[in-house]
Amino acid sequence: MVARFSPEGLLRWAHGLTPGEDTPRAHVGGLVVDAEGRVWLSGVSAGFTLAGRALPTGPFIARLSARGALERVRGFDGDGALTVNALAPDGGGVVLVGDFNGRRHFGDVERQSPPGQRSAFVVSLDAEGKTRWSRAWTAGHEGLVTARAVTVDVFGGVYIAGAYAGAVCFGGPSLVTVRQRTPFALKLTPEGHHAWSRDWRGAEGTANAVAVGPDRVFVAGNFSGRFYFKGKPHSSDSAHGFVTAFDATGKEHWARSFAATATALATDDAGQLTLAGAHDGGLDLGRSEAPAGLYVARLHPEDGASLWVRAFTSPSATLARTVGVDMEGHAVVAGALARALPEGTPYPRPQDGFLLRLRP
Repeated sequence: MVARFSPEGLLRWAHGLTPGEDTPRAHVGGLVVDAEGRVWLSGVSAGFTLAGRALPTGPFIARLSARGALERVRGFDGDGALTVNALAPDGGGVVLVGDFNGRRHFGDVERQSPPGQRSAFVVSLDAEGKTRWSRAWTAGHEGLVTARAVTVDVFGGVYIAGAYAGAVCFGGPSLVTVRQRTPFALKLTPEGHHAWSRDWRGAEGTANAVAVGPDRVFVAGNFSGRFYFKGKPHSSDSAHGFVTAFDATGKEHWARSFAATATALATDDAGQLTLAGAHDGGLDLGRSEAPAGLYVARLHPEDGASLWVRAFTSPSATLARTVGVDMEGHAVVAGALARALPEGTPYPRPQDGFLLRLRP
């Protein structure tokens, strides 16, 4: 389902992704609203219809008007699995990232992933959904690359975050890890050329989110093990969260790690960070105790200090999928809540979605 709500939480319109007979559930990997108020969504279809129109089988990208009318839809021909993980608005169009195997034509050239490997991709589309450029990255033998998040700065620079295993070259010096997966971040020029790339060497985990502010690039994710940032160690024996700050050239500024997940990140007009994730109690972001559940925190962009932290108790697992900040400074979080079910309930287990808006 795709839906639009007013600032007060009132439903304006909604469309279901209607399956055909004997088709699995739809997967929507990314949704954004551009400067014109149009809604872009992308995912994988298996015979679905949206707003009365059939979606192409396989990966798709669709554009809806501000009132919910379907305006554009296209697919990407090829074979093998493809997952769209995130979208970002870019000059009237969008940039989408994800991972794939097999072969896929993204509109400019055909990209291939070596047999048995998972490769990452990025595609830049104009306002009509036509391909500007695409890139793909493959790791070495038995490696993988996955792109989990993307954002675009005011100059058109494209920032991507994710994870890799083995050895990968994004266009600069090769990155190498012996971990099962290590977080990475990279910047591309508006034309899709490599500007810089970094990894969290020594850490095992994934960079889940990326956001930009005035001359700052912020990356958040989860890790275990140890990494160094500006010469300072950050270590954890279990999955902890991290937030790191670079400038636009990739220079390191500060990092913070904590006993919670970090799955969603956004900046506001003042450059402040809003971070969301889950914790299991003892929320050290706010130097306080709190029952396990969801948290939302606002951080200072110059050093990562907590400005405020809100915690919300949940008896089951929570996932903050995305966070944004509106023009009035309200933090808006969307995510999923696992239902409390009897032990032994088979997978996949159902989840309920939620939408949360907090005052500044």
